[in-house]
Amino acid sequence: MKMMRYNRRLLISLAAIEVFFAIFPLFILPPLASSSTTTTDNKASPQEYPSPLFEETNKGNEQQQQSTNRRTQGIAPLNIFLLLKDHFNLHRPQLENFVFQSLRPFSTTNTDNQINYSTAGKPTLPSRMYTYDDFFNTLQTMAVDGIFGNSFHRETNPWRSDKVMGNNEYVKDESNKAFYLSQDLSDFENEEGMTLAIVNTCAFLANVMVESIQFDACDEWNGMMTGFDPTTDGWGGVNNDDDKPIKLNELSAVNGRYFPASNACGQNGRLYQEEEEDGDCSINDVDVSCPVDPLMDMRATVHPKYNYIPGKTVSEGFRNQPPPEFACGKKDYEGDYPGYWDGYTAEFVQDVAYPAANGRIDVEGCCFWGRGALQTKGTCALGKFNYYFGKRAYDEDRPARYPTVDFCKIPSVLCNTNVAQYGGVVYPELRWMVAFHQWIEGVQSYSNDDTKWEYLPQLKLLVGKGLLKSDVRIFIDKVSSVLTRGCDEYFCSPHTINFLEQRRDNFETLIYDIFKLGNGRLEPEPPPFYDYEYAEKWLHLKRPKIEGNILTSKHHELGRVQYYSQAYRFLPFISALRTTAKYGAGDGRYFFVADPGEGLRGFNAGLVNLAAFLANAMAESIDHDSCEEFHWEKDIATGRYAISNSCGQNGRNYGTESCPPWQSFMTCPAATDAELQASIPETSEPPFRLGPKPPPFQCMPKSNLPSSGFWEEPTNTLDNNANYPNSYGRTDVEGCSFWGRGVLHTRGTCNFGKFNFHVGARAAAQNRPSLYPDLDFCSDPGLICSDEERTMDIRWVVGMFEWIDRVQDYYDSALDWNYMRELYKYVDGGMSDDSFIDKVNLILARGCHLYPCSSYFAVESDRFLYSNEKRTNFRNILKLLFELPLSEASSPNTPAASGGGSSFVQPSEPVVNRPPTKPPTVRPTTVQLQTPSPVKSVTTNAPTILPVTAEPTTPRVPTGSPIELSDITQWNDGETHVINSKETSFLDESIVVTRGTTFLLEPGGYVEAPLNTNWPAVRLSIGSMFAGTGGAINGSYADPSFLEGEYADGGDGLHINNGQSSDVTGSKGSFFDGVVIVGGDAPIGVGGNALYVNGFGSEAKIYGGSFVGGKGAKDNGYSILVQNSAKVHVYSGSFDGEIKVDRSAEIIFYGCFKRDRLQVSGTFPDETYLDVSIRTSYGGEITLTAVSEQECETAPSMSPTNFPTVSPRPTPKYNHGDRKTLSFVEISLSLASMLLFGLFWI
Repeated sequence: MKMMRYNRRLLISLAAIEVFFAIFPLFILPPLASSSTTTTDNKASPQEYPSPLFEETNKGNEQQQQSTNRRTQGIAPLNIFLLLKDHFNLHRPQLENFVFQSLRPFSTTNTDNQINYSTAGKPTLPSRMYTYDDFFNTLQTMAVDGIFGNSFHRETNPWRSDKVMGNNEYVKDESNKAFYLSQDLSDFENEEGMTLAIVNTCAFLANVMVESIQFDACDEWNGMMTGFDPTTDGWGGVNNDDDKPIKLNELSAVNGRYFPASNACGQNGRLYQEEEEDGDCSINDVDVSCPVDPLMDMRATVHPKYNYIPGKTVSEGFRNQPPPEFACGKKDYEGDYPGYWDGYTAEFVQDVAYPAANGRIDVEGCCFWGRGALQTKGTCALGKFNYYFGKRAYDEDRPARYPTVDFCKIPSVLCNTNVAQYGGVVYPELRWMVAFHQWIEGVQSYSNDDTKWEYLPQLKLLVGKGLLKSDVRIFIDKVSSVLTRGCDEYFCSPHTINFLEQRRDNFETLIYDIFKLGNGRLEPEPPPFYDYEYAEKWLHLKRPKIEGNILTSKHHELGRVQYYSQAYRFLPFISALRTTAKYGAGDGRYFFVADPGEGLRGFNAGLVNLAAFLANAMAESIDHDSCEEFHWEKDIATGRYAISNSCGQNGRNYGTESCPPWQSFMTCPAATDAELQASIPETSEPPFRLGPKPPPFQCMPKSNLPSSGFWEEPTNTLDNNANYPNSYGRTDVEGCSFWGRGVLHTRGTCNFGKFNFHVGARAAAQNRPSLYPDLDFCSDPGLICSDEERTMDIRWVVGMFEWIDRVQDYYDSALDWNYMRELYKYVDGGMSDDSFIDKVNLILARGCHLYPCSSYFAVESDRFLYSNEKRTNFRNILKLLFELPLSEASSPNTPAASGGGSSFVQPSEPVVNRPPTKPPTVRPTTVQLQTPSPVKSVTTNAPTILPVTAEPTTPRVPTGSPIELSDITQWNDGETHVINSKETSFLDESIVVTRGTTFLLEPGGYVEAPLNTNWPAVRLSIGSMFAGTGGAINGSYADPSFLEGEYADGGDGLHINNGQSSDVTGSKGSFFDGVVIVGGDAPIGVGGNALYVNGFGSEAKIYGGSFVGGKGAKDNGYSILVQNSAKVHVYSGSFDGEIKVDRSAEIIFYGCFKRDRLQVSGTFPDETYLDVSIRTSYGGEITLTAVSEQECETAPSMSPTNFPTVSPRPTPKYNHGDRKTLSFVEISLSLASMLLFGLFWI
């Protein structure tokens, strides 16, 4: 009871202090005070030009206005700002260690983040560029004085070189705008005003954190990340305190290697010089966008941690060099192109036309990249800032805070670069000022008449309803969309909202965890709903990888170096997918990307369907950056291309390919008088391609061109008089207008006829819904690839329509083979059967899934049939880009027999789902081993493990296998060795299994390593295999008396290694119920690991068994340690001790699981329960995968740690990877609390 009185008195004392400091400013401050001042005679040289915002005190006479006037003008009283700041100051340690933190690899400071209040689980350091004090200094002037505060006016307060500051004469102007802090003292009486101010400020900060602070950057970067891969720990890893080099594959680049210099003109689907898309950048009907001057010449600020700097030392040397800073400038000569940066060779390849994703190949006038805390970018946003704050305002007789600075001509002054013409003056507050203005102008003022969504009313509604989590997420998502895309609905724009999940997590952490507003954290997380919207959001997260690896073409003049495709871009792809998958492509036809009724299974099936489509599209068109079919069929001996190839290649005649009888009415008529010519891709013309090439396809009546002839490559000659046939025998081009077009190069009168019938002019003529009612694709198939911007979507839609019609709807009644059914079979089977994609490729190329099945024949290659190219594309998309949990075995629960295509050994007895036992390591070994039931597992009868005895065992060595050491036995003969009894077991001996040899451990067998050795009990390497159906393996016990050996740490139980530099030399292991793997105990050291899987190609599959990390005085060993690109698949088993996944390795759990920070829990298909801590670092991955035979109550919540999803990992409050230690701030608060307790108790 006495202790309860102590706690109550302490709480009352602390509460009284907080209330005192909250209301104290109301009594001591003038109620109508202004924050800004006027100075008239303070002289300073240009080099000493002070920044008024970052001074501790304001000089001059304070100007006071009536509170009613401030509310009318939207300006906050100083009292309100000070109340807000006092409230923020109460939480300053948490804010400084959460908001104003940069990710360690990007931070430009060496000051440690002692509290370790990390961002999204990634280690951080205090930002040098963005600080708490600078933020509040700028907030004060933008909230209390607005955009007209501290301004000069050409008539009333003209600027002079000896003036340091302007005045506040115009803050009462009706057109003045300010950062919203509720603006009314009466609202603060019921705390609603304070909450409104906090929420608006937190929404601003949540966006600033992802745009700039996390990178400690003011200027936008070439290849700047658009999101973190949620399957990894991100930069540095949660267990790593050291700097981690920038990895190119995390950036937005072609193949993670090539960075176009013209990215300065725009990234993420934007062209900064052509803003805004709707053409509206006006204020009072006056265009305020910055004019684009091609003579502008400037460079971005060099970031010492990100940008490549010549001569700097990088730990990984070449092959991992991010690009230098952005630059813009005019072309000095013909062919003066900035080219691209090669991150592998650390060099610029210049004077070559290398396009960015936006299409630009030069950097003339491209000086409007992102700058400041919100990465304000584009001619419109910077033009508005100049209109209110810069030289334009002053020249047009309006108040201007910076009357001599033209932000349109020198936007780099926002980041303190290129300021020589201003006498060396720098304005450090501008990086915050431009962000506040963008928020005021673009977010606070936002109102949409169509959706009835207006920012300030929605802010008040959110607060009035109590900040419910569901409302909070909708609000911050809409705010993020307004800020980055200019509209509030998710489907209002195909543009990507970068770091969308992190913006949401930041906002929720601020309002719920730091400021303790509302009770939103108590709301349960809703399960994912796998519909089209979910799929599109997930694809946006994968945008950099899709753009940089799928939507890439090969450059003819650069040795086939890949570049961003110009004919097939991400935004038209998303737009077309939305059209065909969400709204349909005529008569209930939908491109399949998800089935909400099937949950995760349906979503994975949709991704496989999309991967198969894209794999074919890459080979057909994207690789060549061509919307229209081109000449690829030639006579190899003569190098001649038949001009009549336009009638058909690969033995086809496109003009006579009619639809089946029941669909014949859809076939397009082949007009004999048609005259068409294929468009030539821009990237097939100079300066992209300089050498000779065949002429484009054409269609022409015989009356105009009786014989079409040929083009000869060696001589670059065209002969239209020769009677030269194509592979079908055509020697003319009459009626030959149906060559391939679109992303799948859709060909033939039937395919074009179906497209026109369902989505073109014919549908509209018959009063059916039509996507393109004004386009007749039969009379002019070229409409698919015309130069109009509209066709950028159509070329995708026509391919998706063909995929729906010919692949998704495919059914062979004779063989009962249905595509959609086989698609789900492929997913349920672990996505390992390559015959699936081979059959799909045949369906698209020949119309049937078995070869041979049509009259078409391969002329030059099988690329159009079932080539390795499409198969490789498909597997790479699934595994490397979509990161689906592919397996190599046909069934996860039934390993194949040896020699049957699987690297795992068939067990000698059927697998029975029983909970494994886990005996501890015991010394002396004469003690009987115990077999307790595993913790948190289903209890059934477990097999008995034979005890390890102390009797000496003579090592057995197969013929030809030398003994390397007296206590190490090596098996390297490529045979299978079985241990299944006391007589065949090993005591005080380590076994090395190498060179393709197999070790089978069965019930009754055991291996126990010698005392005090650093060798594992069993070590596999160089393509060897292990299968355990019973028995035990014990790592070395670290005897404190050191009777043997010299090591104080426990030894590992089993190592599965690669041993060489090839993935084919990786070793394999499979584990079943009854086998026990134990790390050695260490009474004075660190316990040994039970199972260690290491090296790419090395893999373990765990269907059961017990894995026990050794117990140690300093630390315990891991039950499983996976490193260096190895993989572990877990279908069941028991694990005593933490698991660690390190250095790009992966562990995959099959069943119903969820992840909560370090903890993974759930049930396997055999009902065994799992609850284990798992640490990851250096790109280690945890994948949680549901299986078809098990119904989960709730889908796993973390992915693609388990499957692809739109949601990256949430932002935890601290870094779990490090041991928790008290920080200086925590210690100080504790001491202060103790002191206050003593004072009030006395």
